[in-house]
Amino acid sequence: MNNSVTVDAKTIGTILSRLDRLARDMEVIKERLLQEEPEYGSDAWWEWSDKKALEEIKAGKGIKFNSAQEAIKWLKS
Repeated sequence: MNNSVTVDAKTIGTILSRLDRLARDMEVIKERLLQEEPEYGSDAWWEWSDKKALEEIKAGKGIKFNSAQEAIKWLKS
């Protein structure tokens, strides 16, 4: 009995592309899992979380609002 399947080149390309994306996503997940995050809610976690937040702000990843109304407007957009 022959169990072979014929697949066209476009399908093979799609499969390889998805596998590549999956491999990249897994690398991101592994990096996040390897970070030693303290137990959520503990004092150590709050210190760790604050440190991460300050790093992101320094890297320009934060958003600054001049008023509560400006923040609300941004949230509703």
